Amino acid sequence: MVNSLFNENNLTTLNRMPDNFLDGIICSPPYNISGERKDCYYNTGYSENDNLTEEDYIKLRIKEFEEFERVLKNKGVIAYNISYHKENPILPFLLLSEIHKRTNLTLADMISWKKKSSIPFQTSPTKLSRIVEPIFIIVHKDFLHTFKANKEISKINERTGQKFYKNYYNIIEAKNNDGVKTKLKATFSTDLVEKIMNIYFPEASIIYDPFMGIGTTAKACVLNKRKFIGSEMIREFFEDSIKQLKELKL
Repeated sequence: MVNSLFNENNLTTLNRMPDNFLDGIICSPPYNISGERKDCYYNTGYSENDNLTEEDYIKLRIKEFEEFERVLKNKGVIAYNISYHKENPILPFLLLSEIHKRTNLTLADMISWKKKSSIPFQTSPTKLSRIVEPIFIIVHKDFLHTFKANKEISKINERTGQKFYKNYYNIIEAKNNDGVKTKLKATFSTDLVEKIMNIYFPEASIIYDPFMGIGTTAKACVLNKRKFIGSEMIREFFEDSIKQLKELKL
């Protein structure tokens, strides 16, 4: 299973994983923004399954988080990039609330991902251009203050033994995407994944992306000596991800 991609629903892949298996998850789920709107038609590439009611969207994501809770190691970390959109800006925060209430996972930190360019085009008279997106760091509640991270120690107080760490800011500047030509519009960049891994995941970590898309997380893992597992439902995007990995001459 390790270092493999699967063309299937992520719940199918998760069902085959043993308990306490993953060091982490890095992903960006569908934002539930596809569909007809007054100003334009926005097709993320997941239009057939990314136009749910608020209730159905949260219900589906919670099913995934119930499995994340099971397969994630005690000190494992989930880096979950999900942003808002103008039709329902509160949706990501409603989801976070339900994750906290209905699983043994909780929010540990928040990172702001500053992109190189903002989206969408300026068609709204009220909303600002979104050049920053949140990445929610989610961990087991029992390990809220002891989950795994790669923060380096800068010095230790000789008298008290107090450790002081190098400064890691809660903002990451990284490219929007890798510039790969694909019908999938909502891709992130290898640059972003690498910077997340450098904070939370040591070499040889097993990292899962349940929304693999065109294989960006897997590509970053290969380039940085981490192990990967990925799930992608759409056959075309799955084939794009296989192509990307082959180009790395695995």
